[in-house]
Amino acid sequence: MKWTIEKNVILDALNNVTKALSQRTTIPVLNGIVFDINEKGIELLASDSELTIKVFIDEKDIKHIEGKGRIIIQSKYFVDMIRKMPSDVIDFEIEDNLKIKISTPNNQYRLNCYNPNDYPNINIDKSEDAIIISAEKLREIIAQTSYALSTQEVRPLLTGINIKINGDLLECIATDSYRLSKKNIKLSSPVNKMINIVIPGRSITELEKIINDDDVEIHVFSNKILFIYKNIYVQSNLLSGTYPETSHFIPNDFAYMINLNLKEFYDAVDRAALLAQNKDKNIIKMHIEDKDMIITSTSNELGNAEEKLKIDCNNKEKIEISFSSKYMMDALKVIKEENIFLLINTDDKPILVKPVTDESLTELILPIKTY
Repeated sequence: MKWTIEKNVILDALNNVTKALSQRTTIPVLNGIVFDINEKGIELLASDSELTIKVFIDEKDIKHIEGKGRIIIQSKYFVDMIRKMPSDVIDFEIEDNLKIKISTPNNQYRLNCYNPNDYPNINIDKSEDAIIISAEKLREIIAQTSYALSTQEVRPLLTGINIKINGDLLECIATDSYRLSKKNIKLSSPVNKMINIVIPGRSITELEKIINDDDVEIHVFSNKILFIYKNIYVQSNLLSGTYPETSHFIPNDFAYMINLNLKEFYDAVDRAALLAQNKDKNIIKMHIEDKDMIITSTSNELGNAEEKLKIDCNNKEKIEISFSSKYMMDALKVIKEENIFLLINTDDKPILVKPVTDESLTELILPIKTY
């Protein structure tokens, strides 16, 4: 088997497919990239057994292709090797079945390969009912919720994003139990079945790096999900179990509805956080009374900070509430509007953050009691 291909074509495919590789795998062959060569083109596949990415390079994008078969190239050094090749066109040739020669007119490398028979069988199947969503909308959903994912393996389900679909309504939720983000969108056409799944956080964030424009085709199964974007297939196992019911955490009525400029609020929180006590949580305090908001922070070692803002609030009574500046800033970063609502009840009830005109996004942050 041999083929000749432009450097940018093979590098683009490798950059996408290697997102499925994990350094934590204990199966050596899963550190490799599968190359399937035939007269139609080249199929690249990588997997860590939970996330699988396949990229197809059509024969029209390959300068020359000869023979067919399967080889597994060790990923270590391979992508860097291709990236640093001095020529815009690279030749590949399989030698002695388990060795590959990679060459240009002025340099060449030979790499040992894994035995294709040792690679686990991975099936990538389509369902009968595909869900179509624009890549731009899917990227927005992921960006506006994934920041709230848990990184603690103690509660595995919270390390994933919960997707629910009922008819043409898609609801996406992520929470680490201290904060929550929920995004709703309308699909272009209704889905025939109820869907309630949890996608691993790593899978969904790697998908976000791949998709850009065009549409994404989604195929949902009982234990896995497949995203098809152009010539790229991203398949992920689903997390097993029932995601916690979160609707009762989100209040419907509020004592305080505060309208304020997002950038002014973000910058004030950011500055106050410089002197926040406890750098793990960056706790700051917010004082609200009538049209005034004062944000303060205190450090026993460094001193204190005070930021004043003029606000539009429906309640003139004074309230003080403490929260993590990091969590607040993470929530504010994903909002695209100029103005937001802060919705508050008491100093021990959740703070809700919502864009003023976008009803589809709700963000929640639990306050922190300080004594």
